[in-house]
Amino acid sequence: MTNKDPIDVTLVSGARPGLLQETLKSFSEKLFRHFPIATLYVNIDPFEGGQEEVEDCERICREFFPTVVSRKPDTSHFTRAVKWLWQQPRSAWCFHLEDDWILNRDVTYAEFSGSMKWRVAQITLMTKEKNWGYRSPYHFEPDRFTILGKDLGKGLNKKRPVFTTSPSFVKREFAHQCSELMSDTLDPEKQLNTLNPQLNQYTAKYRNRFIGKRREFVAVDIGRRHRDEIGLTKTVIEGNSVWTEDN
Repeated sequence: MTNKDPIDVTLVSGARPGLLQETLKSFSEKLFRHFPIATLYVNIDPFEGGQEEVEDCERICREFFPTVVSRKPDTSHFTRAVKWLWQQPRSAWCFHLEDDWILNRDVTYAEFSGSMKWRVAQITLMTKEKNWGYRSPYHFEPDRFTILGKDLGKGLNKKRPVFTTSPSFVKREFAHQCSELMSDTLDPEKQLNTLNPQLNQYTAKYRNRFIGKRREFVAVDIGRRHRDEIGLTKTVIEGNSVWTEDN
């Protein structure tokens, strides 16, 4: 990849204009300004809002990006949103984002390009949720070392890389193939790593490298705060995310 080649952006959004505005303002100031952006692809589900809020979200996207391709389905479906988005990029890399994150610091093109190592198909911003205390800059499934039945402590299973739908750069070919192999019936992040053997066999050939040191929270999830404020709880049932209102 040559210096400063354009990237696309893929964005999963609900009908939550206030949250989306906060997210795009943060990423525009601290990440997108360092990159040439080709196209924003956005899926706006009617989640937490109606048609008016959906249109407001599309308008906000067009304020931040000159070229926007939008999908506005009649019903919300997170997996179908991710599948459609990951089919779209035409640039060699895209940046995948959801509408409920902000950045703690700038993310530069040099950090991105310096992370493009052999077999790396995703470059992920470090977050609190990853609970990453290992020295490895690659995201692998935690494991324990044993020799002759003796437990030698925590380690990593380097045969099982971990991938995500949290803020990250994703290689186009990887995104396209993951989209093809994803099942509509499972949460996209859950099946990237478990639950979908054909997809897991494919992703095992690649690597996910972090931007950010261990326990450095480059990106911050503001969706949890938002859910607490409006009384929504997220649970995973049979491999799918389910949202319920707190009583």
